[in-house]
Amino acid sequence: MKKKLNLYIDGFNLFHGLKSLDKKYRWLDLMEIGRKLCKKGEELGEVKYFTARVTGKDKSKLRRQNVYLEALAETGVQITFGKFKERPQWCRVCGKKYMKKEEKESDVNLSTMLLVDAAARTADTIAVISGDSDLILPMQKARDLYGRNVLPVFPPNRYSNEIKTRIGKHYVLGSGMLKKSLLPPSITKADGFTLYRPKKWS
Repeated sequence: MKKKLNLYIDGFNLFHGLKSLDKKYRWLDLMEIGRKLCKKGEELGEVKYFTARVTGKDKSKLRRQNVYLEALAETGVQITFGKFKERPQWCRVCGKKYMKKEEKESDVNLSTMLLVDAAARTADTIAVISGDSDLILPMQKARDLYGRNVLPVFPPNRYSNEIKTRIGKHYVLGSGMLKKSLLPPSITKADGFTLYRPKKWS
């Protein structure tokens, strides 16, 4: 019997890493990324994506995100939502107060599901796409307490020396894998509705 690899994705950490590259890479097939991360003798188990719905006046951003999330769900990706919350900030130059939006809950949601699955032994290898060092402790516990293999996967330009030091083995998402892991330009859902890659991501 083949061993299983589960993939957990910090959605906004990955997205901000992809922003440093061509926009076409934002139309990324996360199931295919998971399959490519599997070593010989492994097969892909579950792929879990953690994000929050974007907010603001630019509705085109929300439309692009909605299309992408529907496409991911159609391929089998499990999506868990956090939320955005505003909190006050003060300008260091002028001292004026302004409200800054921050994503909340996604890293906690990812950490929780990672440890729940590690304890349940749903997979032998746990791969985590993120460069956020806040995820080190759950990765360590999954490895040391539950005996899972843990593979941090760094998005483009989101490398973490702290994760590398404390976890060790890691993988960096490069353009070579990304080029071979894009969703098709259009995806027809089970209900017959067709999703199209946003023109801005072409």
